[in-house]
Amino acid sequence: MKAKSVGALLLAVAGIWLAQAAAQNPREGDKGGKGVPVLDSRKIEEGEAKNKLDEPNYGYVGTLGTFSASAKKAGAGTGEEAAAAFVVHQYPDVEKSALGLTKLQYEGPKRLGNVDGWVFKTEWDGKQYPSKVFLSAEKVYFGGGESAYIAADHRTDTGWVWKLMPLRRMEMLKKSGAEGR
Repeated sequence: MKAKSVGALLLAVAGIWLAQAAAQNPREGDKGGKGVPVLDSRKIEEGEAKNKLDEPNYGYVGTLGTFSASAKKAGAGTGEEAAAAFVVHQYPDVEKSALGLTKLQYEGPKRLGNVDGWVFKTEWDGKQYPSKVFLSAEKVYFGGGESAYIAADHRTDTGWVWKLMPLRRMEMLKKSGAEGR
């Protein structure tokens, strides 16, 4: 019962946010205050990043999960292998959700809609669970004074879909920085 109430609340918040975003009809250069782009909620087109992005080495934390975004290759001996633990639903049945754990393989910088970020391939096939994850390199304006990082996932039947929950981004500790603690 509680899960249904939380799910309904999340859907209502997402609906209100989408209605506000559609009413604003953001264009490429629109800003949501302090130079932060307004999220373009129209069909999400994937393209090359407009800005030069360094390789990612961040951790992202939010309601939908925890992501370790790194360009390091698996097995490189660095211990900085990218991975994600996040809440996923079994497409198309959004009532069935679970905590998913997957390794992420860095594919490179991309632009989804009007937001630059990095794309990672998951270990999943893209049917029930996402085959790719996008993590923004810049904050976007969510409305109501809220600016934060954002994620999107890609599935075979739906393409890219924004996860309308703000993410917090943190720097990753260097191995030498963790010694002596």
